Amino acid sequence: MTTTKRKRRILLLLGVLFVIAFVPLADLAAPQLSEMLRITLTIYALARGLNAVISVMQGTELAIEPMGVGLTLTPGQILDPLNDLIEQVSTVLLLASASLGIQQIVITAADINLFRGLLALLIVLTAILVWHRPGLDTAKPMQYLLKLIVVLSVLRLIVPVTALVSHQAQVWLQHDRQQAVAVLDATESSLQSFQQSAGNEDKKWYQGWRDNLDIKAKLEQIKLRAEQAVEAAVYLLAEFLLIMVLLPLLLLIIGWRFVTRLLIR
Repeated sequence: MTTTKRKRRILLLLGVLFVIAFVPLADLAAPQLSEMLRITLTIYALARGLNAVISVMQGTELAIEPMGVGLTLTPGQILDPLNDLIEQVSTVLLLASASLGIQQIVITAADINLFRGLLALLIVLTAILVWHRPGLDTAKPMQYLLKLIVVLSVLRLIVPVTALVSHQAQVWLQHDRQQAVAVLDATESSLQSFQQSAGNEDKKWYQGWRDNLDIKAKLEQIKLRAEQAVEAAVYLLAEFLLIMVLLPLLLLIIGWRFVTRLLIR
């Protein structure tokens, strides 16, 4: 590439970044970030509540006497895999909430008039130097200055774009997410109901064949609920990892490679 073509590309890039510097981005993405944060915190509260119920269930013991032989069952053992998974989901949701909070801070800070004005002034000064000083565009100091401008502009732009794309992805997945949340909510309600019914009984709750059949049915119900909740938790874990981690990283990489190609060519 000739020096003239390279200079034109740099000036074109600086012109685009200059226009973007005056675009207010906070109002564009703030509602989406607030909505995503609300959804994340709501599901986090549900996960922590389910985790607390399971922890209580793990200390519950059921006494039965088949054929006169006393046995003690702990339904909480059935819930161990679910409890471990819910803790992992809670951790991811907490990190996602922190990430959304950081994005809100970045958008607010990057949209301050002083920051936008200084960035625009830096772009103008750089464009003047590139235009009036032949060969300066290839000098290392100028390369560092161009990269600084690009980094600041990309950081200012990538967060709102990521918020908009992530929010749209959440809208597309809303039905499946609501189903998964409903399963976890039903599981929590079922376990709370079981715990309350157990608390109203004496220590020897089930006697005789009929009671033994009842406890077997309840344990099967708990097992079924746990299996459904595991599937729901896995889905939520996958969705939030995709939307809050992988998608932002992908957009950041794409944006960075795009602007660096403009600088190199």
